[in-house]
Amino acid sequence: MFYSSSMKAMVDVLSNFNFWSILIAASFIIFIGFIFQRKTLIFADWEKVVVKIILYAALPALALKSFLIDINTDYIWESIFIAVIGLIFYTSLTFGSKYFFIGKTKSLQDTLGMSVAFSSAVYFGVMIIKAITPDQQQSIDLYSSLFLIGFWIFMYSAADNIMKKKRYNENEVQNSLLQEKQKTSFISMLKVFKNPVIIATLIGIFLWLFQLIPGIKVIHIDNTYYSISRIDKFIPGLSQVLGILAPLASPLAWFSMGAVLAKSQIKESFQSWLVWWATFVKNIITPLICVVLFIIFSLLLKAVTGKGITSLAFVLCVAIIASPTANTIVGYAIIYNKEPKIASHVGTLTILTSIITIPFWILVSSAIGATGLFS
Repeated sequence: MFYSSSMKAMVDVLSNFNFWSILIAASFIIFIGFIFQRKTLIFADWEKVVVKIILYAALPALALKSFLIDINTDYIWESIFIAVIGLIFYTSLTFGSKYFFIGKTKSLQDTLGMSVAFSSAVYFGVMIIKAITPDQQQSIDLYSSLFLIGFWIFMYSAADNIMKKKRYNENEVQNSLLQEKQKTSFISMLKVFKNPVIIATLIGIFLWLFQLIPGIKVIHIDNTYYSISRIDKFIPGLSQVLGILAPLASPLAWFSMGAVLAKSQIKESFQSWLVWWATFVKNIITPLICVVLFIIFSLLLKAVTGKGITSLAFVLCVAIIASPTANTIVGYAIIYNKEPKIASHVGTLTILTSIITIPFWILVSSAIGATGLFS
């Protein structure tokens, strides 16, 4: 029974036209970015402009739009569990991924650890799953936003502090300097809540949960009553603005990745065993950790409510983790001059290999998701 269900799920994915279409589209846009950079058709420092568009416009719009849906109380516990899994995963990887590189310098451990902990989450995994299941767009947006709460918090706080941390010998550092450094780190941790993506996520969660208040559905539109927190239903143009800005994140990011590949030393990336090991950890081991976490929590949820985590949420989150190294981490390495070369190599190789590993993990997770472990 399990075998037949799993095989059917895998066949459904492989025979899905949209699945192959989005992979080809992403590869093509990456290739365009590669050509534009190689032919110098782009102005200098254009990446800074693109990053600001993604960070200050596209991603906040996507985060807010994800929560502007009617809340379903039947799945509230599943939503909580998905957010908790994300927080556990990113907490563990943020502070534990360096142990995959024991024996290396502290600086290398920091850079490689962050490179395997954080993915280009929204740009690959989410978009591919959306293409496979176009009728589940709202659920995908909600699940991904909940799972990525930990991602946004830790990438713009702990990861930033880890990457900017200078590694000295103990004899070279005085206690007074260490104390000052700790104070600065604490203040930097608080600054994460000024990040536009975090702000949009927190506002979205508040508006989404606000619907739980009894008698709050007083907005009457087209014979349907909506909560006053469904601001997209009565603020003119808001839904259209979010709908236009949110999809910009992925194509811009793919284009940027192509340009990054053009700037990188691809041959050197293939020649380093350390880069290959980091890529293996990023593309194989971290998704495996995610699979184990989801199986455990799905069984816990089933024991509590009688229903496990939905297979859609499971496949989506595994695809997110299987995505290439986040551009932000490579940016940190360059800005703080912390092993920028190795970070760029890992970023390059994870992009190239993810074309194979993301479909692999989607197939594996779809097969597992079709069993009785999930709903």
